[in-house]
Amino acid sequence: MTRFLRAILLLGLALPGTTLAQEDAGPARAEALLAAMGGRAAWSKVKFVQVEAVHDDVGIRDSYTNKIWNDFSAPRVRFEAKNAQIDRRSAIDGAAGWRWRDGERKAMTPEQFEDERSWWEANIYRTLHRLAVKDPELNARAVGERGLEIFRSDGKRLNWFILNQRGEPMLFGTWASEAGTTFGPLASSGEIKYPKWGARPDGSWRYEIVKLEAAGKVPESSSCSTP
Repeated sequence: MTRFLRAILLLGLALPGTTLAQEDAGPARAEALLAAMGGRAAWSKVKFVQVEAVHDDVGIRDSYTNKIWNDFSAPRVRFEAKNAQIDRRSAIDGAAGWRWRDGERKAMTPEQFEDERSWWEANIYRTLHRLAVKDPELNARAVGERGLEIFRSDGKRLNWFILNQRGEPMLFGTWASEAGTTFGPLASSGEIKYPKWGARPDGSWRYEIVKLEAAGKVPESSSCSTP
């Protein structure tokens, strides 16, 4: 047997094992992530989060408060970003959406609606809940030494993570973007944990969470109706 043919046969034998090892490592890394974030049992009960954070953006002069009401069960999420100069609000509820810009209601274009819906679908807290309840539509794959990617059943990547050795997320991204958000140390809200702050690696934006509340059902105060 020639050296070339032997190499080809060895490669053919090695590839399935390598692929299988990566497939096995994906669920294990997802489990490590859940454990680091408070555990499967805790996240399986969370179906709604309300977040309040202070944001800084290079395109906006002053810091602003950003509030988010996020219902995991359906495309239903509301945003409010405010400081002394800006008052920006938006929401989607099912197939409908609205926007509010500095005292004026504006129509939400199909592209803007899809941006909001895509944000909702790939939100880290919603993904943690879906992993916790073992949503059959999600598939976890290991990438390299510390990477974890979450795919939908149609093969489209939903999220990606870089985890430290404790399973905590250090870098997080959505869809096809490779830029991601750098995460800070974890804080706690009840049984769950979450990154206390995050920032774009290019330095154009950052946030720090001042309050995060999680619940097993959507409170009435989270209405996404037009103001």
